[in-house]
Amino acid sequence: MARTRDEQKFTQCRNSLIEVGQELFITSSFNNVGLNDILKHAGIPKGSFYHYFESKEDFALQVVEQYHKENYAALEILLRDDSLTVYLQLKAFFANSVDHFSDIGYCQGCLMANLSQEIADVNENMRSKISEFSTQMVDQVSECLQKLENNELNLGHLRPCEAAQVLMNSWMGAIMKMKLEKSREPLDVFMKFFFSH
Repeated sequence: MARTRDEQKFTQCRNSLIEVGQELFITSSFNNVGLNDILKHAGIPKGSFYHYFESKEDFALQVVEQYHKENYAALEILLRDDSLTVYLQLKAFFANSVDHFSDIGYCQGCLMANLSQEIADVNENMRSKISEFSTQMVDQVSECLQKLENNELNLGHLRPCEAAQVLMNSWMGAIMKMKLEKSREPLDVFMKFFFSH
């Protein structure tokens, strides 16, 4: 008689692997992290990886999806905070991220940006998924920007969808410069330009 899978334990182990993968991919890289590294850090026996994921690529796609969900949810929570103006909602989202990078010493960067630089030219599935999630974030910011007035972000000459791209592209660039210099200054310059009051 076949054993019945313990769904709760299966989900816990799978989620643990995804959490570890996110940490390892962001502190190292996709190509430098092996399956044994992932299993060891997760405390899961060797050889069991393929019980949870079809391949390392499948695993990475799940890691990226979870990372996106967390960031999307963080922005969504702030956008539902009626005690803040739209401007202050957006400002709080980026300010919270600045605080996060400050806590970890201005390193690691953004998993999506890191992976897009590393594998976008060699893995179409990963490139496509990261692009999809990036577009979702831009669209969410664009919807928010439609409610802003008086050119509060110095982007009044652009349509909301264009302004959202500029804002998010600038943020990614600031994160990359922060990581390169191990410095808060690129983040502060970003905040000063877009959120000066």
